[in-house]
Amino acid sequence: METSRPQLDTISRPSISRFDTHELESNLASPSTPGSSNWHRTLIALEAPDTAVSLPPTDRGFHAYAYLASAWMFELLVWSFPFSYGVFLNYYTTVLFPPDDPQLNLLPLVGTLSSGIIYMASLLVLPFVLKYPGQKRSISLLGLVLCVVGLLGSGFATRPVHLVTTQGVVYSIGATMMFFPVLTYLMEWFSVKRGLANGILFTGTGLGGIVVPFVAEILLNRYGQRTAFIVLAAIFGGLALPAFVYAKPRLPVAQTSAANVVDTSFLKNQVFWIFFIANIIQAFANFLPGIYLPSFANDLKLSTTSGTLALALMNATSMPGLILIGGMSDKLDLRVSICLSTVGSALAIFLVWGFTAKLAPLLVFACIYGFFSGGFSVLWPKFIGVISTDDPHLYSTLMSLFVSSRGVGNVLSGPLSTTLLKHSPLYDKARFGYGLKGYGSLILFSGCGMLASTVAICYPYFLNKRVDIPNPLARRPAPARRLTDE
Repeated sequence: METSRPQLDTISRPSISRFDTHELESNLASPSTPGSSNWHRTLIALEAPDTAVSLPPTDRGFHAYAYLASAWMFELLVWSFPFSYGVFLNYYTTVLFPPDDPQLNLLPLVGTLSSGIIYMASLLVLPFVLKYPGQKRSISLLGLVLCVVGLLGSGFATRPVHLVTTQGVVYSIGATMMFFPVLTYLMEWFSVKRGLANGILFTGTGLGGIVVPFVAEILLNRYGQRTAFIVLAAIFGGLALPAFVYAKPRLPVAQTSAANVVDTSFLKNQVFWIFFIANIIQAFANFLPGIYLPSFANDLKLSTTSGTLALALMNATSMPGLILIGGMSDKLDLRVSICLSTVGSALAIFLVWGFTAKLAPLLVFACIYGFFSGGFSVLWPKFIGVISTDDPHLYSTLMSLFVSSRGVGNVLSGPLSTTLLKHSPLYDKARFGYGLKGYGSLILFSGCGMLASTVAICYPYFLNKRVDIPNPLARRPAPARRLTDE
């Protein structure tokens, strides 16, 4: 007689819940023998005749990787335009609008809004789709429509305030609605390899940050504003629509319904606050090098393409960094991945950017910093795994908090950096990057911020003080049977 069964996940629609499915998976995966309770419960689930639903496996198989490819495409499309805004800003200020336009100061706000709204609006979108899980696909499709409308509207904008509305607000709201409902399926498709899956997923941003700037620049310079945005909107929709085919949940939607009442007991969890504060600190420092690399290269009197090349390299090297750091978090202690990202970024800022005076070290800094800095966000699912269990409702709530807090750092780092540049004690008192105009204080702040975010490695100290989060949907375990000699 066989002593184990193949790992085929099967659930019965009327009676087995999301959490029962995880219990079934563990029963199937564990070596059970006939006569054990695990064996009998597995047989009951497998023999459900008419209402049984066979589920594809997690962490492997065509459907899991097809979902990952679809989500990766969404990641590339949604984030490539905010990360390429420097190209658009240059076109707006040098070609589209005259230098004496009274609304010219609104144009940098477009870039800040286009990324900041995506981050912060997730705090509203993710709880909503968890309350109404059956509407996730409809919300994503509506988001796609808004993205296309925002891009098309940008093509017909005649004033900077129009671009604030279309490219800054409409596109960003649509991008939030399109991307985050699909992101919630990741925890269903990947469990053991979730860190690696997140690393692969986030490489879409890096590739988009390489390709889209050059494509947008060619279209704008050759064909003008209107034609360029019409073509970009068509490309956006043409690539996104096929990705919806496999951007779907692993579990039946009726089984993934979450409780309407948000459990806020995690706010008493000290581990949550350690990760949350570290995430905000890292966000404040993370965006500053990318924002000022082009102007830094210009102040070094390098060629006009040097800053663009540095940004492209930063985005390119972020891809292998995301995969490596995400994969390491699956196999090694989480603190190793945290230190690799934060300390590696800080050393690159202090030792390379601070001593840059020519193109070669600038490009070296872009490569090293891009490799290490982006890996911190790929650790969010691991942070959530330490804080709580695989409750999908709580998972999405925590993810929205981490994402939106990063948006706060993104938006506020802009005006903060302006203040730092105006008040640098190292100006004309130091050499290389540290003494170049006001960049010394910016470099020191960025490096210290990265080092300060390493505080996340202290989370094990607070694990014993963690407040357990009850799961109202989980069944109570059956009482243990007393074993007696026959």
